[in-house]
Amino acid sequence: MAKKELKLSWLLCGSFIVSVGSSLLWPLTTIYMHNYLGQSLTTAGIVLFINSLALIAGSYLGGRMYDKDRKNARRWLLGAIFLSTSAVFLLIFFNDWPTFAVLLLLDNFGGGIAITIGNSLATGIKEKSSRQVFNMLYFMQNVGVVIGTLLVGVLVEISIEWIFISNFILFAFYWFVVYRYYYVPKAALVKEQVAKKGQDKTPLSYVWVIGAILILFFAIETGYSQWQSNLSIYMESLGISVKSYGFLWTINGFVIVCGQPILNKLLDDILKIKLIYKLYLGSALFVLGFFTLLFATDYPHFILTMVIVTLGEILTFPTIPAVVDNLSTLSEKGKYQGAVSVFAALGRAIGPLAGGLIVDNSSYNMLFTVMIALMGITTLFVIVVAQFNLVKK
Repeated sequence: MAKKELKLSWLLCGSFIVSVGSSLLWPLTTIYMHNYLGQSLTTAGIVLFINSLALIAGSYLGGRMYDKDRKNARRWLLGAIFLSTSAVFLLIFFNDWPTFAVLLLLDNFGGGIAITIGNSLATGIKEKSSRQVFNMLYFMQNVGVVIGTLLVGVLVEISIEWIFISNFILFAFYWFVVYRYYYVPKAALVKEQVAKKGQDKTPLSYVWVIGAILILFFAIETGYSQWQSNLSIYMESLGISVKSYGFLWTINGFVIVCGQPILNKLLDDILKIKLIYKLYLGSALFVLGFFTLLFATDYPHFILTMVIVTLGEILTFPTIPAVVDNLSTLSEKGKYQGAVSVFAALGRAIGPLAGGLIVDNSSYNMLFTVMIALMGITTLFVIVVAQFNLVKK
């Protein structure tokens, strides 16, 4: 009897389910704490920062779990999902202050573990190349985001509790999918004895490249997080409504869903460019997008900038874990996929706070200039490090 193992179709299904569920909750977190629970925006910001730290801790722990005990990765994943599902279930009945903040913390900690183990399992799937696997994962996640954010408005009009109920149902279904279908891929167990003996280490030259890419990812997420925080205030100061700001994220979702297959066909199948060059192009688009913000004073300019930044997102976000997968060895897949999640979460945690400090002490133009410099310098850093350390990749 053939040993059961995770198939790409079920990995994509699980990614879609959890993306829809998460997208029901994160758009309302700040609004719920401020408008429903009566907490200040500062308090909400602190809660979000602490939750980012919980996500980082979970991501690191998930990577370590996978590397140390990959045979039982499915069990660890089930445990992490159970923690998140339990937290969301309790939110249905206990959603006052400060219980809401505590349960949200547990949800994010479990989510951090689950995301990293899920990405680590993806590295063992050989039905497609790692480039294709992570592109497809990213695509399904964003389809889930589009559907989830569209459902939020409908559910809130019924009752805020329906957000928590729906989230619980989806997470419980995700737990079932993992229990039924998420068996560790055979490729993830190859050379296990070598990995256990510590003889399967990532070459130092590749570690340098991975480190540079992680720094770039931190810079990109630091800049991108401005769109989810300080840019809303900036647009409002220019007389652009909150509704119009929210519509930018609808545009973001549809550009990803429609644009990613086209870009992948062009760059991967027709031009066949290397992953690392795809990363360079994506980060350059982020720099260009923030450069256009220096001149954006009306809504059409913000739409144009969002489209440019979204194209950069399409090229960089799925490419980074794929490049890291290609450069890391079997015994350290979890370690480096965990690092990808950690550096991304660090950028999202520090970005809004750093952006707020820059705006309070200077101006929005200074914020955009700093982000351009940060992403531009780290892009050049990756190019230089990769040039010296990558030979055949």
